[in-house]
Amino acid sequence: MPTNFEIALTGLGLTELESEALAEKTKTHSLPCKTIVLEKGNPSDALYLVLEGRAKAIDIDANGKERVVTYFDPGDHFGWTGLGEGLLHTSIMTAEPSRFLVLPKNELKSITFESYPSKKRVSENFLKKTALKSLKLHEVVQQKTAISEILHAISNSPTDVQSILETVAENAARLCEASDAEIFQTEGDGLRLVAKYGSHPLWPIGTLRPIRRDWVAGRSVVDRLPIHVNDLQDAKADFPLGAVLAKQFGHRTTFATPLLRQGIAIGVIIIRRMVIDPLTDNQISLIETFADEAAIAIENVRLFNELQEKKLKVEEQAKELAEWNKKLETRVAEQAKELTEWNAELESRVAAQVAQLERLSKLEYELTVASEIQMSMLPGTIPRLAGYEFSATMLPAKSVGGDFFDFIPLGENLLGIAVGDVSDKGVPAALFMAMVRSLLRAEAHPGRTVTKVLRSVNLHLMDMNENGMFVTVLFGVLNVITHQFQYVRAGHEVPIYFDQHGSVRRLPQAGGQALGIFKEIILEEQSIELSKGSTLLLCSDGITDALNQQNVNFGYDGIADAVGGVLDFSATVICETLVKAVKDHQSGLQQYDDMTVVVMQSI
Repeated sequence: MPTNFEIALTGLGLTELESEALAEKTKTHSLPCKTIVLEKGNPSDALYLVLEGRAKAIDIDANGKERVVTYFDPGDHFGWTGLGEGLLHTSIMTAEPSRFLVLPKNELKSITFESYPSKKRVSENFLKKTALKSLKLHEVVQQKTAISEILHAISNSPTDVQSILETVAENAARLCEASDAEIFQTEGDGLRLVAKYGSHPLWPIGTLRPIRRDWVAGRSVVDRLPIHVNDLQDAKADFPLGAVLAKQFGHRTTFATPLLRQGIAIGVIIIRRMVIDPLTDNQISLIETFADEAAIAIENVRLFNELQEKKLKVEEQAKELAEWNKKLETRVAEQAKELTEWNAELESRVAAQVAQLERLSKLEYELTVASEIQMSMLPGTIPRLAGYEFSATMLPAKSVGGDFFDFIPLGENLLGIAVGDVSDKGVPAALFMAMVRSLLRAEAHPGRTVTKVLRSVNLHLMDMNENGMFVTVLFGVLNVITHQFQYVRAGHEVPIYFDQHGSVRRLPQAGGQALGIFKEIILEEQSIELSKGSTLLLCSDGITDALNQQNVNFGYDGIADAVGGVLDFSATVICETLVKAVKDHQSGLQQYDDMTVVVMQSI
């Protein structure tokens, strides 16, 4: 029965007699697993035939990682072949315990060139196997080396996507023997050429082409599939634009495959040949691998930039928050001190009026309300008066606002009504608003004119306001017996009056300056009679100045249109309708200023 090595020699083309004769001059080697048989770069002086077990050709990349290039099974051979110098491009290692037939170079020469009558048959058979194996091994080494280079570039320079894409394009063109390779990235409804290799003059870097199915790269992106065209010049029916360009610039075989991220095409790689020479399955698989690596590189850069932007935003927000907290703590402490001093002064004034029991009762009520301001900046309930209906709302632009409204009872038949707008927004404005509202309640007494009330508030603000803030106020007193609304306007929006017939007008704009700026201010009192069925609307400039997408103010006309259609309804419905109209006008834009509305309806 022939031995394993005689069978191996027969496989080279030798007869049984020749194999037996050569077997006497050869020897076998048995080696354990993971043993280096031949070292990369060293010449081999013998041919190794695998009798038992398995060997593998390996390569070590720049990071020291082992890559398997190919395997050698029983009947395969490696080492000196009589072709070239016998230098190895890879190291050979046993993949499992193995036994080899070792043919020394001198004995191998005698087989292939001198001794045996079958030398021609042996040489041709041997050289054919060797050429095929060497070609396959060289191709695999080139491909895996290219893939390794690209992955190494991605890991070492994750943000340098341009050099990575250029490396991909170069390897794609070179290993697939193409005239050129191009990589496009999606940009809106188009494809932007970002990397290319080769001298094809079709498009320069930066060219933006529409994503359409009439050219190969466009269809590959639309269908999210590889496209392989044997002769693009003859494919006018499928690719009208592509065929025209192919005839103009001379390319024939064309292949494109998309760069996919989570099933979405973010780009495409395309290669061209100037002759009709379809790509092999191995070359197509290689280009698809390159496409995956290019997609990874693009996604890495996108994620890195997104992470950097988020990190920078978080750092900026943290810095702003720290500065704001520090400033807020200081301002709150200062204003708390001012409020404490004001409370002491107010208590002193109340004590001086002990003899007047009725006024003292009202002052005690106002002091109670003033203490509750620290917990609630706006009235908890809307007043109810015979013959009248009221409604009010305040919508801050931030979590808290500087607008306010108030209803101040001034006796059985008198009701004080105020609307204000502090110059700032947010927490500082809310604290200043609380102080103004408290001062207003403290200064409003029966028998005092509305002008005297605001002048007194202004003097307090001039003494207590170190931060340069100011406030516009409209303050008036409604007499339910005479139906007269006596008011003064300190820089605030003018009231809007709707009579019982639905006619609308803005009340005259008399003189009036904001509080907290000048010690002596100009204020002019005005009066209007609220006849039965009429409506008076007070608001802040957050209503009139509200902008839409076209940068147009809501304005007086917006108020007239919104309120005019609901005058027969309750004050609450009027208030809600106006607020909704303003929000619809803004069309989803962020609210820029606080918005306050007070509705007085004579029923």
